[in-house]
Amino acid sequence: MMESVPELVKLSQPRALSEAERALVVRLVKFADVVALGEQVTTACVVSTCRCGCGSVGLRSDGPPVPAAVVARLSANGRDDYFAVSASGGVDVSVVLHVLSGAVGELELFAGEGVEVTPPRADGLTDLWIG
Repeated sequence: MMESVPELVKLSQPRALSEAERALVVRLVKFADVVALGEQVTTACVVSTCRCGCGSVGLRSDGPPVPAAVVARLSANGRDDYFAVSASGGVDVSVVLHVLSGAVGELELFAGEGVEVTPPRADGLTDLWIG
């Protein structure tokens, strides 16, 4: 049974990104145009999933980190440890790649607490922005 409160739960074993997840991450990373993020995508894997059923996944990569100065430049409020690449994935679906301390940290697929979300098509993402 799925819980309605969003919380990433660690998997017993990391898994590869699904084709749809990888396509979304690639699309968001291309929009951000940060070389280190592109390198991280090649080794990114899923290490956790959201217990609410929303489709969000925690990520890990062995790729090089994004330098703190670049993170601060891309952050909406100048933080050197966090920025996000966001998009609309269709009616009421938010798609957000969270970059934490220079590394891909989470692909968030959200349409409301407890609402199951099927990953939207990467080529259908609109209203992309970085902050």
